[in-house]
Amino acid sequence: MNGWAALRKALAAALSGRSDGATCFGCRHFDNDPAAMEAAFPGLTTFSSGHASVRADDGLCARHATYLNGRQACGQREARAGG
Repeated sequence: MNGWAALRKALAAALSGRSDGATCFGCRHFDNDPAAMEAAFPGLTTFSSGHASVRADDGLCARHATYLNGRQACGQREARAGG
């Protein structure tokens, strides 16, 4: 893990309130694929795109049916296969 990755992990843990750094990014219910974003929000491409830089780490939580930042976490997080 390089320095930036370590810093990102530490910041994610601090922002999520979890000491283990387990955030939505590694959850099997979290999807931040641009194509999934465009499918979930029809018409998004009218104004921008699911590839937009302003959405950064945002994605969709299938468990809670919400749009959120991937640095968040909840007590129902389930590790993604292989991660």
